Amino acid sequence: MLRPPEVPRWTQGADALFAAVSSRCRVIGCATPVNLRAEIHALTRDFEAGKARLPRFAYAPDDGEDPRPSLEAMAAELEKRGPLGELYAARAREMVLEAGLCRTAGADAFFDLAARRYGRRDDFDDHADSLVDDWVEGRPEDGGDAELVPSDDREDARSLLRLMQAEIGRRRLPVRVVVAERLASLAATGPGVIYVAKGKPLTEEDARRTVLHEIDGHAIPRLRAQEQPLGLFSRGTAHGSDEQEGRAIGIEEQHGLLRHHRRFELALRHIAGRSVRQGADFVETTRSLLTRRAPLRAALRIAARSHRGGGLARELVYVPAWLRVKTAVSAEPALDGVLARGQVSVDAAKILATWISPAAEKP
Repeated sequence: MLRPPEVPRWTQGADALFAAVSSRCRVIGCATPVNLRAEIHALTRDFEAGKARLPRFAYAPDDGEDPRPSLEAMAAELEKRGPLGELYAARAREMVLEAGLCRTAGADAFFDLAARRYGRRDDFDDHADSLVDDWVEGRPEDGGDAELVPSDDREDARSLLRLMQAEIGRRRLPVRVVVAERLASLAATGPGVIYVAKGKPLTEEDARRTVLHEIDGHAIPRLRAQEQPLGLFSRGTAHGSDEQEGRAIGIEEQHGLLRHHRRFELALRHIAGRSVRQGADFVETTRSLLTRRAPLRAALRIAARSHRGGGLARELVYVPAWLRVKTAVSAEPALDGVLARGQVSVDAAKILATWISPAAEKP
């Protein structure tokens, strides 16, 4: 492999600003209600009693120094510096939207910002709309006698927590596993840490799938990004985090774990996100999922996930990103090697391919 070109000095300032903003501006955290678990329990009780209502979510938005003026000024300067500068500028403008989301969680302005950040991009969005409608038509497999184990059970070797710890230990990855109270998903990955949701019952297969998704799809690319000469691999390109979700689903598929019940879940999430973007309220979204045979608890959980913050609907990026990555890697297999080294979009991967470090990677 050829050595990458010399890193331009101007990237240092951009990397430093991106690092400072991303360390504080975490969209999922800011958009997750501080009372999520309690309110989901209350909503379930009320819906079961025939008292459908809107949620009473509470948020703790970021009220620190606003980084958006600095990001916008940097974007205007960087876009003049050729293809690499354009990638940095695009990420800066995406971070402007993300910073706005962190500052407006629970406010009216959140909805439009979310629609811009997680909006439709190309024909893969149309394909996803059609595909999930097909996925949701078939009934998910019956769980049968599969036992459900709490996600954070420290005594059961089949729990998500124990399986995650075991796999990280087996691979000797420098990653901690932390149980988190407020997670809309089963798990989430951050710098040097994988969060496991507290008290969520799931089968051993779903736990193993989640381990694969988080470690191979998210944690290892984050570790590999640190070995690359450009900070953009770690801070992400525009739509890089979206494409990483698509690639992680592709890894599930390669291991035979994108099964019917998983596709059904992804379809319901996509449909919920579509409902949010079309202006439905929480009750309307929940009812639309119930008409597609979602159990009440699942419908409420997915509706809450899509409506968090005031309409995040990030669920709309998963299936299109999976299709986008799958198509691109099928046409150019070498692109997967770039996507595996950080939060990199398909389009950016074609430019960043020359910037990959030739050093051997441990993970």
